[in-house]
Amino acid sequence: MDKPRIRALRQARLYGYLVARTGRVYYPGGSRPVCSVQTAMDMVRAGWLVRRGDKFEITPEGLRVLEAEPQRPEEGQAAH
Repeated sequence: MDKPRIRALRQARLYGYLVARTGRVYYPGGSRPVCSVQTAMDMVRAGWLVRRGDKFEITPEGLRVLEAEPQRPEEGQAAH
């Protein structure tokens, strides 16, 4: 799966939702976009996010996608 989608799902899980502004999607209070609105809408069609006004919230299916995604070493346990 491509990185912008996984990154957006991780941010949605962490903050509870994402916010659409100026054609981009940000985490709440953020100044760096996590993805485009088009990418977020693709994830809505896939059932990973749900749109409520200008907010995108992660769905149970989106959480399952994240659980199935292999973690990078810096995000999981430190390598010994």
